[in-house]
Amino acid sequence: MSWLELEPIATVRRNHGIEHATVHVLTARDPGIRLIGRADTRGFNIYGDVPTEVLLTAAQAALARLQAGEHALAVHPRCGTNLLVTGVLSALAAVIALGRKPKLEKLPDVIVATTFAAFIAQPLGGLFQARVTTSPDARGARIAGIQSSRWGQMPVQHVDIVWDAKP
Repeated sequence: MSWLELEPIATVRRNHGIEHATVHVLTARDPGIRLIGRADTRGFNIYGDVPTEVLLTAAQAALARLQAGEHALAVHPRCGTNLLVTGVLSALAAVIALGRKPKLEKLPDVIVATTFAAFIAQPLGGLFQARVTTSPDARGARIAGIQSSRWGQMPVQHVDIVWDAKP
């Protein structure tokens, strides 16, 4: 058994996949909507201005689509995982380009190396999401409700997910 299949990691990965699918549904409805999502063991938070009934409908549609086999919905191009992969690869490229004795003359090499790292990070971020940080497996999941709150001035809604049967 992989460490990715251990609890609570497996639950967060599945909830993260449902979060991404929900954001895909919401942005298809309104391409200009600005949202941030964050998965946890009980479901996921959506930070941003979206009516609760719209979010509920989107989450239910997203869940149904994942359960119907639309696994690509679990990966999202604006996921924070992409930023993490880009940051790590760019930092490694900079360290390698600078070498053991950093000098200002190496700055062009650092720029080229980090730009290349950022370029290759784009497809790698999606692969990393698909294999590590998300799971499209939504068997046994159901949306149990939505809890609304605020984080400062920003509306936050937690989409509660119940797992009747763990995959």
